[in-house]
Amino acid sequence: MDPTLARADRLVGQVLGEVGSLPEVFVELEVNFFLLRRLLGVRTKGSEKQGKVSKLAKGEILMLNIGSMSTGAKVIAVRNDLAKLQLTSPVCTSRGKKIALSRRVERHWRVIGWGTIQAGTTHDVPPSPI
Repeated sequence: MDPTLARADRLVGQVLGEVGSLPEVFVELEVNFFLLRRLLGVRTKGSEKQGKVSKLAKGEILMLNIGSMSTGAKVIAVRNDLAKLQLTSPVCTSRGKKIALSRRVERHWRVIGWGTIQAGTTHDVPPSPI
């Protein structure tokens, strides 16, 4: 592999392996999630309490961290503690993996909770031409 591809952390979160040896590639995820009660890292004025984390809303854009990979996701549906998310870029991962959920608050991404991958829609990987 050409070393220029790996400079400036351009390959962070990417995986490389033989076809069939890697986990599935997902384009949509169903996630069992848990939201924090309060926002972390948000400054408050005077004696104000930290802001509460609101529930996930349909159509909302989130940032997901899966291992070292960061990707955007749009909330398609929410029911109790289960959310269906459409990813902005495909992610190679497996069911049962832990993820971090972040929301944009005052122009910064703030962690609002975490979850576990339950299921999802996979992307077909073409077989190797060799």
